[in-house]
Amino acid sequence: MINNKISSSNVDLLLSIVVISYNHEKYIRKCLDSILMQVVDFSFEIIVGDDCSTDQTAQIITEYQVKYPDIIKPNLRSINVGATKNQYDCFLRCTGNYIAILDGDDFWTDKQKLKIQIDFLKNNESFIACTQRYSVVDENDNVTQEVFYGPGRPESGEYTLNDFQKYIYYGHPGTLVFKNIFLEPKHDYSIIHKADRWICDITLGLILTCLGRIYVSDDNMTSYRRFQKKGGTNFCSSILGKNSTIERIVFLKKLEDYCKDEMNIEVKHEDRMPYLVWECLLYVLRFPTSTNWEILKKTYRMSIDKKQVFKYILLKLPMLPILTARQIKKIISASFS
Repeated sequence: MINNKISSSNVDLLLSIVVISYNHEKYIRKCLDSILMQVVDFSFEIIVGDDCSTDQTAQIITEYQVKYPDIIKPNLRSINVGATKNQYDCFLRCTGNYIAILDGDDFWTDKQKLKIQIDFLKNNESFIACTQRYSVVDENDNVTQEVFYGPGRPESGEYTLNDFQKYIYYGHPGTLVFKNIFLEPKHDYSIIHKADRWICDITLGLILTCLGRIYVSDDNMTSYRRFQKKGGTNFCSSILGKNSTIERIVFLKKLEDYCKDEMNIEVKHEDRMPYLVWECLLYVLRFPTSTNWEILKKTYRMSIDKKQVFKYILLKLPMLPILTARQIKKIISASFS
């Protein structure tokens, strides 16, 4: 049962919620139900962009649209355009003053989630966005991390451009609520889909950071579904065994150029080429393909300070037997599972 007290069809819309889906038939109901359970005193719409799913996802979305015709607004694609183009097009359809995001395989865990964040932005007008912490679950809803503490985790409080340049990001997009910058755009935001086919959250986070202040709360009201399996269509499964180092370097360079050319803001990431070369070396040991070997060589050639790269790798080499042993254990475990 939907808990928002005001229908989105008869008042000025306050919030637009963007849901993008692709082959999420197993998860889309839980996603939409977690939105519809929200207890709020404002109106919202749910823009659902399905990127030409090959399973029953679109049919389930239509079922919900029939049940909640004033709330759920599907955009069911007949051609797959990619995650970022799908999400960007949904952003342009948003008519609310604020936007929230939730991927079709993720879900919210607290009925007060939206109200708490909207109240914060209303009461703190100098902030353009706010985010929260989140848990991680697998494909069967088993919690693998109560609170995410992985790489790129921001500190509590205000998130800054300096954080971004250190490869620290605002958090998971499912925790984000932000002012609708697409209603009266100050810049060309199509970089959101032009920079990369898959990655939208980093680009959007950079844009918001350049436009205003972002607050990171310790509230934990979102579950992010993360798993990898062969043949899976989710992002994590799509990069299984693939070294995307070069693509990520090119992607971040596009964002730096965009900020300089479009926003007149200088963004310069800290040099982490020694770390990337080391990661490429580990990739070759894990997946010894000619492609991964070429990526290692290309990444090394892109390094400006090659002495620093050698120094970094020499410091890391004592860890190699331990890392190799762990990898062998994983392979053996997977073989007998």
